[in-house]
Amino acid sequence: MTGPRILFSTGSLYVFDVAYCFELAASAGYDGIEVMCDERYSTRDPAYLKRLSKEFDLPVLVAHTPFSPRTPGWKADHNEIRRVEYTLELAQAIGAETIVVHLPRKRGGLTLSVDGRQFRLPWRKIVNPVKSWIERDLPGIQERSKVKIALENMPVNRVGGVLIDNTWWNDVESWSRSHRYLTLDTTHWATMRVDPLDAYQAARERVCHIHLSNYDGREHRLPHRGSLNLKKLLRALHADGYNGTISLELSPGALAFKEAATLRRNLGDSLKFCRDNLSV
Repeated sequence: MTGPRILFSTGSLYVFDVAYCFELAASAGYDGIEVMCDERYSTRDPAYLKRLSKEFDLPVLVAHTPFSPRTPGWKADHNEIRRVEYTLELAQAIGAETIVVHLPRKRGGLTLSVDGRQFRLPWRKIVNPVKSWIERDLPGIQERSKVKIALENMPVNRVGGVLIDNTWWNDVESWSRSHRYLTLDTTHWATMRVDPLDAYQAARERVCHIHLSNYDGREHRLPHRGSLNLKKLLRALHADGYNGTISLELSPGALAFKEAATLRRNLGDSLKFCRDNLSV
């Protein structure tokens, strides 16, 4: 298939079992699945995911590393690097083309941004092993793997108008050069008041995956409802001939998960919004 593939992230409906996510995505007409690996082994069981993929005719094209340190069935508790390694093995087993890895958190201090100027407030020096792994080991691992290991930009918080960012390489310039492959999250950039189109243009040749959602002061809203001009981003992707993957990564509340008919309509409308703006 040429052109971007539009996926549904199971993380959008983590309140439901993963099989129902496949059913909903297939019914709406999505091109594939991004599986959010979580505490449930069903989200990390290659045999089960292959069976769902075959049953619903939906390839699992992207796997997202777990947030939680609890990963029953994986000997990776409280070891972020092992969770990445296991996710890479899962992707290889199920034929996914990309895994998503969060940028590493800073430890032992906070970074504040006031009027565009950054201030670091350290209290003790602790090196995040994931940062060292990305700098030292990831280039060689990527060279040996056909699976793209795509680093994702992270959201920030604001307290009294002060931006608090505790993530390494989490500005456009640093993120755009952090690795060969990148995941661009639109709503995460919005928390920094960064236009995701600007971030895409800075990292154009490295962006292989996109988490698409809008922002209205809350993250992960429906793509066609919010303050971000995602039409412009999608049309720029089309103009560039982007042929990576785009996942609808939304919140259960934005999808109205408790109302079955509304949920299905929101899934269909979100997909239509993407396809309409990727074909103009």
